[in-house]
Formats: sequence, C-alpha cells, structure tokens
Amino acid sequence: MTSLFWQRRISSAFSTPWQQILNSFRSAESASAFQSIPKPVVPWNYQQIRPRARGNEYQPSNIKRKHKHGWIRRIRSAKGIEVILRRMLKGRKSLTH
Repeated sequence: MTSLFWQRRISSAFSTPWQQILNSFRSAESASAFQSIPKPVVPWNYQQIRPRARGNEYQPSNIKRKHKHGWIRRIRSAKGIEVILRRMLKGRKSLTH
C-alpha cells in the first residue's frame, strides 16, 4: 500500500514540469525549449514543515498546580496520604502545594 502511495506521489510530482516541457516544445523551437527546461521536482524537496516552535509546552497555572498537587487532592486517596507521610518523614518544609 505504501508503494502505491509513493508511486502516486512521485508521478503527480513529476507530471507538472514534464507537461510544461511538452508545451514548450510545441510552442517554441527545440533550442529555446531546452533552455527553459525546469528542474525536476523530487519528493524529498517536500519536507515536513513544523507548525510551531518546540520548547514552550510549560505554561504555568496556579489553579492546575493546586488541583494536581495540592493538599486536598493528596488527602483524597491512600497513595496521596503516603506521599504526604513520606515528605513528613524526610522533613520537608512544604508537604504539598
């Protein structure tokens, strides 16, 4: 299935310039037609263009921080209480957010 995709992609990529060459042969003399031959379009010229810059994923929000790591969230579950107790035993100044 991929080979059919690439065959279609390559054939569609090559079809436009060759049609231009044939049209130039029909309309002009052969010497001037060779000077106006466009460069062949190859599929590796069409690389992926990334839509946005990377590295700006963290956009801090105090509400989300409190909801995910806050005291109320920790107290609700047994594993959360274990987290608080572990931090108490270690001597942390702040147990949760």
